[in-house]
Amino acid sequence: MDSIKAFLTEVITCNITNNFEGNYVYNGIDLEETSEAYQKRLHGLYESALIDVPFLANEAKEGLVNIIDRHKESQSLFDVPNESILQSMNREIEAGNTNVSLRTERNFVKMICECVSLQKYYLKEFADAIGYTSTGSPTTISVEVKEQESTSDANLIKGVKGLADFLGCGINTAQNIVNSEILLKKKIQYNTGKGWRFRKDKLTELLEKEPEILKKVRKK
Repeated sequence: MDSIKAFLTEVITCNITNNFEGNYVYNGIDLEETSEAYQKRLHGLYESALIDVPFLANEAKEGLVNIIDRHKESQSLFDVPNESILQSMNREIEAGNTNVSLRTERNFVKMICECVSLQKYYLKEFADAIGYTSTGSPTTISVEVKEQESTSDANLIKGVKGLADFLGCGINTAQNIVNSEILLKKKIQYNTGKGWRFRKDKLTELLEKEPEILKKVRKK
């Protein structure tokens, strides 16, 4: 649960530093790093949280639903610059205001808006992964979330077909392996809400230590 707590804490944190010393920071990310650096942080926390989801008891998942409700409420109370403020600053710059400070402020406001959108995006993705359903309106994302090319993603086998390709077997055999829950119990297999994912490093390690572990399943 520690990874889930770390993720949920991050998506409801709104810490802005903007002072006369020229420090422009949102949740530890400064203006030079941009929102892409924040996306990488959130993505890492999100991936770690997902790994723990399949091993939660139903009662724990129900508890998470209540936590997510509270977190969504907290997010709605973020006292941050919004898109209307950003648009107003853009209009002033386009009208000929060349003040360097204004442009810096504009860039910082833009970064904050993108970071908050990322927080809302990843919270919604996590909510979907645990089967949470909301009666509220879907979150509007104003920032493009790019496909991560991080180490964690490179280490993932995506879907049953990906597992079949990795093991060199047919899709039906791969599905039998998934259904057996052998990899689930070994914390190699987990569900993101968009399908099964498998940790390549742990699967490789398992096959090296126990090369016969999937043999019976593959014969079915």
